[in-house]
Amino acid sequence: MITDPTEEQKEELENNVRKYIDGLRTGKLIERARNYGEWESVVRSIEDVYNETGGNTRKVALLLDNLSTQSKGICDIFEPPRPTLEQVVDAESGMISYPELPAEVVLSPEMSIGACRFLDEYERFSIAASPEGYGDFHVFCGLWLLSVVAARRIYLPMKRKKMYTNLMFAMCAPTSLYAKSTTALVAKDILKAAHLGHLLGPDRATPAKLMSDMAGVSVIEDYGDLPLEKQELIKKRLALAGQRGLFFDEFGKFVQGMLKKGSSTTDFSELFLTLDSCPDEYESGTISRGGESIKQPYLAVLGTMTPANLRENASAGSELWIDGFWARIGFVVAMIDSYKDQPLDAEELPIPVELVNIIRDWHQRLGVPECRIDRTVDDVPGRSQNTRYLVARDPLPETACTISEEAHDAWKRYRSALKKMLLSFNHEDFHGSYTRLPEAGLRMALLMASLENNNHIELRHWAKAQTLVELLRKNLHALYAQINSGHVSVKAKLEDKIYEKLAHLKGKGVYAISVSQLKNSYMKTLSSKELKETLDSMVRVGILKHAPSAYSPSGKYSIAESSTRTVSQ
Repeated sequence: MITDPTEEQKEELENNVRKYIDGLRTGKLIERARNYGEWESVVRSIEDVYNETGGNTRKVALLLDNLSTQSKGICDIFEPPRPTLEQVVDAESGMISYPELPAEVVLSPEMSIGACRFLDEYERFSIAASPEGYGDFHVFCGLWLLSVVAARRIYLPMKRKKMYTNLMFAMCAPTSLYAKSTTALVAKDILKAAHLGHLLGPDRATPAKLMSDMAGVSVIEDYGDLPLEKQELIKKRLALAGQRGLFFDEFGKFVQGMLKKGSSTTDFSELFLTLDSCPDEYESGTISRGGESIKQPYLAVLGTMTPANLRENASAGSELWIDGFWARIGFVVAMIDSYKDQPLDAEELPIPVELVNIIRDWHQRLGVPECRIDRTVDDVPGRSQNTRYLVARDPLPETACTISEEAHDAWKRYRSALKKMLLSFNHEDFHGSYTRLPEAGLRMALLMASLENNNHIELRHWAKAQTLVELLRKNLHALYAQINSGHVSVKAKLEDKIYEKLAHLKGKGVYAISVSQLKNSYMKTLSSKELKETLDSMVRVGILKHAPSAYSPSGKYSIAESSTRTVSQ
C-alpha cells in the first residue's frame, strides 16, 4: 500500500531539490539523488539547459526566473527556507550569536578622544555631503581614503613581519536607500582635490590590465608628444605604480562575476588573497606579461554591495568564508529600517581646505620615489627606427612606526579575547574574520598615528581602532544572520525584480506600466495588492514615480529620473 509522504518527508525532499538546483545555478554541482519525486521533471529541464550551454549559470538563472513566474509551487521551491521568528528577530537586532567582549578588554569611548582629528572632521563633512548615507559608512570611507594615501609607506615591525595599512571595506545595504555610492564619492573627491587621484586604479579593469599598470614598466608610444602636464601626471602615477586604491561601485556583482567559470576577472580572487599580506614582489604566471612583476604591491579596496548579492556566495559554509576571502573584507552593514529621508540642499558645499591640506602634506611627508622616463631608439639596420620609453624609479620609501607598551598590551588582550571566542561558534565561517579583525584594527591605528602623532601609536589610537573593529565584528554577525535567516528580504528581491522589468521595458520604449499590466504580463503568482504596496513603497523613496493615466484608472508607474538604483543579481 502506497502512502502519501509526511510533511517532514516533503520538507526534506524540497530541501534536497533546492540544494541541487542551487548547485546548477551557481556552477557548484553536488551529487544528484536518484529521483526527485514530483520535482524530477523540473530538475531535468534545468539540467538540460545547464548541459546544453556548457554550464552557463546565467542561462540557468534565466530559466529559473521564467519558471518562477509560471508556478507558485516552483517559485516557493526556489526561495530559501522561511526563517523562524527567532531568526528574524536576531537578524533585525544584528546580534545573532554575537559574543560580548570581556569587561577587562572593553575600552571606554573617552579613551579614544583626540585619536584622529582628521577622521572627526572628515565624518562631519561627509555627513553634510551625503546626509542620507548610513551613519557608519562615513568613517570607514575616511579610513579607506587614508589607506589609499598611505600607499605602503608606513608599517609596524612585528618580529620578522611588517604590518602595513592596506584595508578592504564593503558597504552593504539595499539599493538606493542608504546612499552608498554618494558617500564613497566624498572620499574620491577629496583625493582628487588634493591632486592625489593618480593613486586610484581604474574603475573597471581585467586582472591582466591592473597587473600591467601596477608593474609600471609600460609607457604609451606617443608619450613624448603629450603636453607637459599630461607627462607629469603619468610620471606621478608610475612613481607609485604598485600601490593602488580601488573602488568597486557594484562589488557584489564583481564577486559574482569573479567566481564564474571562464570569467575574465577570475584571477582577482588570487590577487586579493595574496596582496593582502603585502609581499615584497608579486608575479603571477597566468596574468603577467613578459615576466612583469610588481614591486612592493599594495591594494586598498572599497566597494558597495547589497545583501542579496551575497546570498549565493556568503551563505553558511561558503568556500569564500573557508578560503579567507570574506575574512579580508570589513563589512559595514546598514541595519534594517535605519534609512534617512534627507534630500540634498540646493547649494554649493566646498571641500574644507583643511582636509585637503592634511592628506596632501602627509603624502609629501611620507616621501615620493623619484621616477624617470627615458627615451630610447632601437636602430636596427634595414628597419625603421622604433622609439621606446624606459621607466626607472627609486625604491618606495617605508617608515617604521612604533607602539606604546600600553597600546600593545590592549591590542594583545583584544586579540586573545577574539581568539577565545572562536571556540563558542558551531561553525568555522568566522575563524578567518576573527583572526584578522585585531590586525585590521592595528592597521587603522597605524594610519591615525602616522597622520597626526609622528608615527607613534598610543592607547587613544588603539581605543579608537578597537571601537571601529568592534563595529565591523557586530556588522559581520548582522550580515551573516540576514543571509542565513532568509531575511534578505523577499521584499527587496521583489523590488529588484520590478525595477529590472521596468528598466527592460524602458529600453524597449515602454516607459510606464500599471499594476494589472505588471501582474498579468510578468508576475502572475503575486497578488495585485502586494504589487501595488511594493510599487508605492518604491515611489515613496524616489525609485519610481506614479502618474495618472487615461488608460489606467489607478495610474501607471515608471522609473524616476533621479533614481540611481541598480539591480541585484
